[in-house]
Amino acid sequence: MKKNFAGAAVSLLLAGMLAVTGCGGMGKKPSDKPAEKAAAKPVAGLTVYTSVYNGMVQEMAKPVVEQQLKDVKVNWQTAGSESVKAKLLDEMKGGRAEADLVMISDPDFYLQLKKDGKLLNYKSPESAELAEPVDADGAFTPIRISAMVIAVHNDKIKEPPRSWKDLLDPKYKGKIAMPNPKAAATALATVAALKDKYGWEYWEQLKANGVVVSKTQEMREKFAHGEYPIIINMEENALKQKMSQGVNTTIIYPEEGSVLVPGYIGILKDTKNPEGAKKLVDWWLSREGQSAMSLAYMHPVKYGVKEPAGAQNLMELRIHSLPVNWNKLAVEEKQVKEKFAAIMK
Repeated sequence: MKKNFAGAAVSLLLAGMLAVTGCGGMGKKPSDKPAEKAAAKPVAGLTVYTSVYNGMVQEMAKPVVEQQLKDVKVNWQTAGSESVKAKLLDEMKGGRAEADLVMISDPDFYLQLKKDGKLLNYKSPESAELAEPVDADGAFTPIRISAMVIAVHNDKIKEPPRSWKDLLDPKYKGKIAMPNPKAAATALATVAALKDKYGWEYWEQLKANGVVVSKTQEMREKFAHGEYPIIINMEENALKQKMSQGVNTTIIYPEEGSVLVPGYIGILKDTKNPEGAKKLVDWWLSREGQSAMSLAYMHPVKYGVKEPAGAQNLMELRIHSLPVNWNKLAVEEKQVKEKFAAIMK
């Protein structure tokens, strides 16, 4: 049975918030004087470019943010990380980006933005309780952790792979799909990590084994129907399909390690609403914001916030992770994308 986890999540978040804010006026006597109409406080605009899924933003984040940050009107623009990057860079070339904040899973991009002086330093008071390192200058702050794993459709595969190397086994030929690293930063990180571990030969052999490079949404849909029996996928997507959509899937945490990709938030230096932007950063790092991440099957970075249902413990993921050299990828990103595309032609 399909569960409306998003609707339940926002109800829980709103209920918790109202329990705190709704009890402040008890015991007060009504004034005998006619109420004076207060002047309406102007609402400042704020635009966020993010790769967080639109459903999560609209159903979990937006309603709570509107309740808590009444003086800030947030315009959420969602797309894949690579699309967000392309849009932002194009706008910067034209003089000024429309976004006030950028919120994607691409550490090397934040390193480049910081190097170019495009980010406003801000150290949130909420960042003291984070399990993930914060940029020393406060140029960008972690808000979530994603993991790249292998998802197997149990109706189609009886002997699942246990490692990244197992995907090269001929018995899986023509049964594997993955996201395009030109569109998904998490896929790019996976390509780079496995290239660093096994060399480009790994991807050449996976191509020979019939891997399909697909659009992410299309890949997930075809996996749900069993058309793609094995996919390289984000843990959060695999968990959502398994826990909320009833797909008969097993999540494989590869023996070499899952690829962990931190998601950050950063304020652009040219923002016209720095105070509103800081409030939104604070909210994402608050228990409400971090709980929204967890309820959407992403790993929160704040100590004490519950892990996503069905997920591997973040400490275990860290211990067995396959490392990504983010500084190296920041320099080599274009070459990595081009080389991968040439192999997959």
